[in-house]
Amino acid sequence: MKTVFTLKSAESRRLIAKAVVAMPEFQTAWKSAYVLLAGGTTNAFIAQELLGREGIEPAHCTVGLSTNGLLCVTHPDSRKSFPNVFYKGVAQDKTLPDALSDFHPETVVIKGANAVDPEGNVGVVTAGFDGGTIPRIIGPVTSKGLKYITPVGLEKLVPSVKAAAAAVGATHIDIPMGADFGMYCIANTTVVTEIEALRILFGLKGTLVCCGGVGGNEGAVTIAAEGEEQQVRALVEFLEKEIKGEPPVAGNKGLCHECRYKNCRYNGLTPDQIPAWMKD
Repeated sequence: MKTVFTLKSAESRRLIAKAVVAMPEFQTAWKSAYVLLAGGTTNAFIAQELLGREGIEPAHCTVGLSTNGLLCVTHPDSRKSFPNVFYKGVAQDKTLPDALSDFHPETVVIKGANAVDPEGNVGVVTAGFDGGTIPRIIGPVTSKGLKYITPVGLEKLVPSVKAAAAAVGATHIDIPMGADFGMYCIANTTVVTEIEALRILFGLKGTLVCCGGVGGNEGAVTIAAEGEEQQVRALVEFLEKEIKGEPPVAGNKGLCHECRYKNCRYNGLTPDQIPAWMKD
């Protein structure tokens, strides 16, 4: 049996979050090791699955984001993250490097991405000139062989992450209309898109059919799912009860007149000076 359905951006995030926490390796880490949850909007959905939605607003759980027509950073005063480190299912007052120094082979590290390609490479934008989160985790994760999970929606599908990473880099961008940035290309993660989520949760084969739309469907993905009748019907019921109607993630653009990205074309502009298209 087959069904075809469309997911808006936030609906995809919710589906992926539910799949990640259902993964056997996540469940093992949650019970007996560390779960390290980096900041980010998609990871905020995972945090909601673990802790409940109250007090966790995805737009306030990230430093960088794409909003209001440009790549931007949130204002520091607006950020309110969720716990990043859990040990045996309990939140810990530790940093990611602290937790990674306490070696547990079943530890799981979860970090979202800004791009994914058909080869399974993921791209992570870094607009922090110290390299952001990746340098703090990639060494221990790689050398110790820890499980690194990347939840990422297919709205972020690009032809080649390698080509995308080669095209950017702050010193090579002459007129940045937003934050100037670089991109990591990471090949050794376990990618979880909507397609993997269908397999994890329902044992179904998913196929991306088309993307995009208007009237709120910008960034939406349309997917065909195929498998045993019982599982397909269970998926449809699950989508209608648990996924469809997920509220969109609000924007949280920083203040141009206080922005640290001095090369941005709009740096220094006051709220009454910024272009109309950038305003909420």
